[in-house]
Amino acid sequence: MAKIKLENLSAEERKVLLDQAKEELQNDEARVAEERKAYKQLVNETVPTLFDNLKLVSDSLSKVKSETFESLKTLIKMKSDVYGRDIDQYTHSFTTDSGITLTIGCRIADNWDDTVTAGLNKVNVFLETLSKDQDSAFLVGMVRKLLTKDAKGNLKSSRVLQLKNEADKTGNAEFIDAIKIIMAAYKPRKGQEFVTVRWKDAEGKTQELPLDITSATNEHPSEEPTQSL
Repeated sequence: MAKIKLENLSAEERKVLLDQAKEELQNDEARVAEERKAYKQLVNETVPTLFDNLKLVSDSLSKVKSETFESLKTLIKMKSDVYGRDIDQYTHSFTTDSGITLTIGCRIADNWDDTVTAGLNKVNVFLETLSKDQDSAFLVGMVRKLLTKDAKGNLKSSRVLQLKNEADKTGNAEFIDAIKIIMAAYKPRKGQEFVTVRWKDAEGKTQELPLDITSATNEHPSEEPTQSL
């Protein structure tokens, strides 16, 4: 198709061409507007139905979760009585002869009150009193590593317990007292309650029952992402 040169057109021809261009542009804008309107209408028709279905699943999971915790209260108490000792208050597991293991509990997040600072300061004072020999340098490095905070600015309780063992080994009263102050400042936060179920399949392999929508199997998986960083 030959290109049209505007300088070869008369004023009238140019006007006709301009009117055609405006009309096509308006038609394109109208088409885009209609397509967007149709898309929004489809969203409004599709999502509410999916929401209702997902809410039914969510409500059902909440009900079963509550029933599970309530039903196992008797077993938890009986387990404590039968075995003659206190049972971990955060997590409880029950396993059948057929290999089904049901675990309930709540996740615990490390948390410390403001007095933890006093203990940390006392640890630093102790470290400054150490000599500069190789053994002392190793101890300083280990202590500082164990007291490294996580991304949320919290100490890891498991590391503090390790540090208590090391403090006891030194026999230093000030160091031991500093760790006691830190441990006394521990105020763990109770997180979400959870239920997990595992069982042995016909081949003896351990399987886990998906109880949340993220881990559930998708029969119609989406396409693999193609965007790269």
